[in-house]
Amino acid sequence: MVTCLRKGGAAPSCVAVDAMLGWLARWLRIIGVDARYGDRPDDELAETPCLLVTRDRELFRRRRGPAVLLLTEDHVAWISALIRALGVEPFRRTRCPKCNAELVEIPCAEAERRVGHPVRSRRCWACPNCGSIYWEGSHWRGIKKVVDEALRKPVDCPETH
Repeated sequence: MVTCLRKGGAAPSCVAVDAMLGWLARWLRIIGVDARYGDRPDDELAETPCLLVTRDRELFRRRRGPAVLLLTEDHVAWISALIRALGVEPFRRTRCPKCNAELVEIPCAEAERRVGHPVRSRRCWACPNCGSIYWEGSHWRGIKKVVDEALRKPVDCPETH
Protein backbone atom coordinates (compact mmCIF):
# COMPACT_ATOMS: atom_id res chain seq x y z
CA MET A 1 0.00 0.00 0.00
CA VAL A 2 1.28 3.45 -0.87
CA THR A 3 1.82 5.44 2.36
CA CYS A 4 2.53 8.79 0.76
CA LEU A 5 3.53 10.64 -2.38
CA ARG A 6 6.61 12.85 -2.68
CA LYS A 7 7.45 15.61 -5.10
CA GLY A 8 9.94 18.39 -5.56
CA GLY A 9 13.21 16.53 -5.20
CA ALA A 10 15.49 16.43 -2.17
CA ALA A 11 14.01 17.43 1.15
CA PRO A 12 15.40 20.56 2.82
CA SER A 13 16.55 20.44 6.45
CA CYS A 14 13.23 21.70 7.84
CA VAL A 15 9.63 20.53 7.69
CA ALA A 16 6.39 22.53 7.72
CA VAL A 17 3.24 20.61 8.63
CA ASP A 18 -0.28 21.83 8.05
CA ALA A 19 -2.68 22.66 10.88
CA MET A 20 -4.18 19.16 10.97
CA LEU A 21 -0.82 17.53 11.80
CA GLY A 22 0.31 19.30 14.97
CA TRP A 23 0.90 16.02 16.79
CA LEU A 24 3.23 14.93 13.94
CA ALA A 25 5.25 18.16 14.27
CA ARG A 26 5.80 17.39 17.98
CA TRP A 27 6.91 13.82 17.21
CA LEU A 28 9.30 15.02 14.49
CA ARG A 29 10.79 17.57 16.89
CA ILE A 30 11.40 14.86 19.49
CA ILE A 31 13.35 12.77 16.99
CA GLY A 32 15.39 15.82 15.96
CA VAL A 33 13.65 17.39 12.96
CA ASP A 34 13.22 21.17 12.67
CA ALA A 35 9.43 20.94 12.34
CA ARG A 36 7.41 24.13 11.94
CA TYR A 37 3.74 24.18 12.71
CA GLY A 38 1.00 26.71 13.10
CA ASP A 39 -2.27 27.95 11.75
CA ARG A 40 -0.71 29.49 8.67
CA PRO A 41 -2.89 29.97 5.58
CA ASP A 42 -2.51 27.41 2.79
CA ASP A 43 -1.09 30.09 0.46
CA GLU A 44 1.74 30.71 2.93
CA LEU A 45 2.33 26.98 3.44
CA ALA A 46 2.47 26.45 -0.33
CA GLU A 47 5.44 28.87 -0.46
CA THR A 48 7.40 27.61 2.57
CA PRO A 49 11.11 26.92 1.99
CA CYS A 50 10.71 23.77 4.12
CA LEU A 51 9.48 20.33 3.09
CA LEU A 52 5.68 20.62 3.21
CA VAL A 53 3.93 17.67 4.89
CA THR A 54 0.17 17.58 4.40
CA ARG A 55 -2.93 15.43 3.98
CA ASP A 56 -4.55 18.13 1.84
CA ARG A 57 -4.48 16.95 -1.79
CA GLU A 58 -5.21 20.42 -3.18
CA LEU A 59 -2.40 22.02 -1.18
CA PHE A 60 -0.03 19.25 -2.35
CA ARG A 61 -1.11 19.84 -5.96
CA ARG A 62 -0.48 23.62 -5.72
CA ARG A 63 2.88 23.21 -4.01
CA ARG A 64 5.83 23.95 -6.31
CA GLY A 65 8.62 22.88 -3.92
CA PRO A 66 9.37 19.68 -2.00
CA ALA A 67 6.27 18.11 -0.45
CA VAL A 68 4.91 14.89 1.01
CA LEU A 69 1.23 13.97 0.80
CA LEU A 70 0.24 11.48 3.53
CA LEU A 71 -2.32 9.01 2.16
CA THR A 72 -2.97 6.37 4.83
CA GLU A 73 -4.08 6.42 8.45
CA ASP A 74 -0.91 4.57 9.54
CA HIS A 75 0.89 7.08 11.74
CA VAL A 76 3.92 4.82 12.27
CA ALA A 77 4.31 4.57 8.49
CA TRP A 78 4.17 8.37 8.25
CA ILE A 79 7.02 8.67 10.75
CA SER A 80 8.95 5.97 8.87
CA ALA A 81 8.50 7.72 5.51
CA LEU A 82 9.58 11.10 6.89
CA ILE A 83 12.65 9.70 8.67
CA ARG A 84 13.72 8.20 5.35
CA ALA A 85 12.84 11.26 3.23
CA LEU A 86 14.78 13.56 5.56
CA GLY A 87 17.69 11.18 6.19
CA VAL A 88 17.46 11.94 9.91
CA GLU A 89 19.14 9.89 12.62
CA PRO A 90 16.42 9.83 15.31
CA PHE A 91 17.25 11.31 18.72
CA ARG A 92 20.68 12.59 17.66
CA ARG A 93 19.69 16.22 18.33
CA THR A 94 16.31 16.26 20.01
CA ARG A 95 14.22 19.42 19.80
CA CYS A 96 11.61 20.79 22.19
CA PRO A 97 8.18 19.44 21.22
CA LYS A 98 6.59 22.69 22.46
CA CYS A 99 8.70 25.40 20.79
CA ASN A 100 11.11 23.59 18.39
CA ALA A 101 14.38 24.83 19.98
CA GLU A 102 17.27 22.35 20.20
CA LEU A 103 17.39 20.79 23.67
CA VAL A 104 20.52 21.00 25.82
CA GLU A 105 21.55 18.04 27.97
CA ILE A 106 21.77 18.93 31.67
CA PRO A 107 22.65 16.98 34.83
CA CYS A 108 19.57 15.22 36.18
CA ALA A 109 20.23 16.81 39.60
CA GLU A 110 19.64 20.17 37.88
CA ALA A 111 16.44 18.82 36.29
CA GLU A 112 15.22 17.65 39.71
CA ARG A 113 15.92 21.06 41.19
CA ARG A 114 14.01 22.78 38.39
CA VAL A 115 10.95 20.51 38.42
CA GLY A 116 10.81 20.16 42.21
CA HIS A 117 10.63 16.36 42.42
CA PRO A 118 12.87 13.32 41.90
CA VAL A 119 13.71 12.39 38.32
CA ARG A 120 14.56 8.72 37.90
CA SER A 121 16.64 8.96 34.76
CA ARG A 122 20.26 8.98 33.63
CA ARG A 123 19.69 11.59 30.91
CA CYS A 124 17.90 14.94 31.17
CA TRP A 125 17.45 17.94 28.88
CA ALA A 126 16.34 21.55 29.14
CA CYS A 127 14.89 23.82 26.50
CA PRO A 128 16.90 27.06 26.36
CA ASN A 129 13.91 28.85 24.80
CA CYS A 130 10.82 27.91 26.84
CA GLY A 131 12.49 26.37 29.91
CA SER A 132 10.76 22.98 29.65
CA ILE A 133 12.58 20.03 31.24
CA TYR A 134 12.63 16.51 29.77
CA TRP A 135 14.02 13.14 30.85
CA GLU A 136 13.96 9.51 29.75
CA GLY A 137 10.87 8.33 31.63
CA SER A 138 8.13 5.90 30.63
CA HIS A 139 6.70 8.35 28.07
CA TRP A 140 10.15 8.60 26.43
CA ARG A 141 10.43 4.79 26.30
CA GLY A 142 7.02 4.65 24.58
CA ILE A 143 8.13 7.19 21.98
CA LYS A 144 11.38 5.30 21.40
CA LYS A 145 9.41 2.06 20.90
CA VAL A 146 7.22 3.67 18.21
CA VAL A 147 10.26 5.17 16.44
CA ASP A 148 12.06 1.80 16.55
CA GLU A 149 8.96 0.25 14.95
CA ALA A 150 8.96 3.01 12.31
CA LEU A 151 12.61 2.30 11.48
CA ARG A 152 11.77 -1.36 10.81
CA LYS A 153 8.58 -0.65 8.87
CA PRO A 154 8.80 -0.77 5.08
CA VAL A 155 7.00 2.11 3.38
CA ASP A 156 6.13 3.00 -0.17
CA CYS A 157 6.38 6.74 -0.82
CA PRO A 158 7.03 7.18 -4.55
CA GLU A 159 8.15 10.38 -6.23
CA THR A 160 5.46 11.99 -8.38
CA HIS A 161 5.34 15.06 -10.62
